Amino acid sequence: MPGSRKHRITIRDVAKTAGVSTSSISNYLNGRLNHLRQETIERIRNSIEVLDYSPSSIARQLKTGHTPMLGLLIPSVANPYHAELALALDAAAQEKGYRTVLGNGLRNAEREWAFIEELVNYGVRGIIVTSELRNPQLMRAYMKRGVAFVLFDLLTSELIVEGIDTVSIDNSLATAMAVDHLAALGHKTIAYVTSSTLPANRIARLNGYTSALERLGLGQPLIISQDGEPAITQGDSGLALFGQSVAAPLMKLQPRPSAVIAMNDILAIGLFAGLHKLGLNVPKDVSLVGIDDIQLAGLMVPSLTTIRHDYAGMAKSAIESLQSRFADRNLPSREYIFAPELIARESSAVRRPDKNI
Repeated sequence: MPGSRKHRITIRDVAKTAGVSTSSISNYLNGRLNHLRQETIERIRNSIEVLDYSPSSIARQLKTGHTPMLGLLIPSVANPYHAELALALDAAAQEKGYRTVLGNGLRNAEREWAFIEELVNYGVRGIIVTSELRNPQLMRAYMKRGVAFVLFDLLTSELIVEGIDTVSIDNSLATAMAVDHLAALGHKTIAYVTSSTLPANRIARLNGYTSALERLGLGQPLIISQDGEPAITQGDSGLALFGQSVAAPLMKLQPRPSAVIAMNDILAIGLFAGLHKLGLNVPKDVSLVGIDDIQLAGLMVPSLTTIRHDYAGMAKSAIESLQSRFADRNLPSREYIFAPELIARESSAVRRPDKNI
C-alpha cells in the first residue's frame, strides 16, 4: 500500500537530528573533516547511527563525479607483506567511510597504469601504492585530473613528483637492527640475501646492512643475489623459491656465514626450506632473520626472528593523508616514517664456538 511505504532517510534528516547544516553533512560524507569541529563530527556520526542512514553512492557519484572508493595497488598478493598491509589499509579506509579496490601490478608499468586509468575513469580520486611504481612520472597527468597519491616505502627526497605523500618504515634502520641483534649474539660473519629487483626500499635495506657491518667492524659484506629471475620481477611471486635456491651458494661463501639476514620474511622462509634440505639446522648451524613480521613468521618451527612494521599505524596515516589532500590539493609533500621493531624469536641464537671464522 502506498501509505505504508517506509520514509527514506535523507541528508536533511541527518542534518536536522544533528543540529547542523546540510553542507556540514556533505563535508562529513565526502571526507572533508578538516572543515568540521570534532564535536560536530561526533554529532553527525551519532545521528547517522541513530537514523541508520545509508547515503546513495550512485547519487553522490552523479553529483560530484567521484566515488567513495580508493585504489590500492600492490605488486602481488603472493607476497604476504603486501597482502597484510592491504588488509590494514582496507580496515583504516572503512573507518573513514571508504572502500578499497585492489589491483596486482606485478611490478609491470603497463599493468600498473592500466589499473589506475580504469579506476580514475570510474571516479576514484585516491590511489595508494604499496611499492615503488615502475614509471612514476605518469602520476603528474593524473594529479592534474584531481587524483591524490600516497606511496609506500619511499622518502620524500626520493620523489620525482611534488605534492605526493609517502609512508614507510625506516628501512635502513631495519637491517641495521638485524645486524646489531646478530652481532650481540656473537656472530661475526653475517650474510645478506636480496633479489636483484631493487626498488628504493630494498636499496635502503641493503645500505643499512653494509653500513652496520662497517660500523661494527665486521669485515666485508657477504651479499647473495641473482640476476635475471623473471618470476620475482613479476610481483614477487618467486621470492620463496629464490630463497630456497640460494641456500647452497650461501653456504659455500668463504668465510662461511653463521648468520643470515633476508630482505623480507617470504624470502627468509624459502631460505629456511633450502637450509633444511641441505641438512642444516636453524639456528644451531645458521641463525636467520627476516623483515616484515608476516603472520607466518611466528608460526614457523623454529619461529622466525624478524623486524616488525606498524601496519595499523602506517595504514591510518595513509588514509588520513588522502583525506587531507582531498580537502587541499596544494599541500606540500609529506613524509610519515615509522620506527621498525625487532621481534626476537627462535631462529636466531648465540653463535656456537665452532661456527664462523
